[in-house]
Amino acid sequence: MTLTVRLDPDLEREFAATCRIKGTTKSTVVTELIRGYVQAKAPAMSPFELAEAMGLVGCQERAPAAGRDHSRYLRAKLRNTRPGKLRERRAR
Repeated sequence: MTLTVRLDPDLEREFAATCRIKGTTKSTVVTELIRGYVQAKAPAMSPFELAEAMGLVGCQERAPAAGRDHSRYLRAKLRNTRPGKLRERRAR
């Protein structure tokens, strides 16, 4: 795709000089900036999607009574699924 961007002459000179100094092309810089912008605007996961990704949805065969031990169960589950934690806990 071709994209045309209008820059004032001073900015265009500074941009071209910076690209030469850094050894990159203008196209590469613009592509990286657009990619970063699009990724930053990507919709965040919903709470349900986060819980599902962490394995909290449908992970218990028998649910405890409503409210009873709910907080304790979630804390234990989150403790075992955080990145960097030993997965050996799951085997217990």
